[in-house]
Amino acid sequence: MENEERPGDLEDVIEEEKARGKKRRPVDREERRRLRTLAKSALRAIQNKDARAFTEELKRAGVAENSPEWQRAWKAFHDAS
Repeated sequence: MENEERPGDLEDVIEEEKARGKKRRPVDREERRRLRTLAKSALRAIQNKDARAFTEELKRAGVAENSPEWQRAWKAFHDAS
């Protein structure tokens, strides 16, 4: 059940319940949802060996070209191919 797709509202409630009693900053659910969507898109691009789509996802995620993050992402892309 943990890995199954859940409706957004249910996911929000689960996150809030998990966070009860913890002394952490509030969870930015919208940011988490955005990152999860980007990660799924990037993974799909890697699986399809689509370099153009992968580049677009990196840019959409805010990764600067030729940064260390960019280099690591492309290394992962090429290693997966």
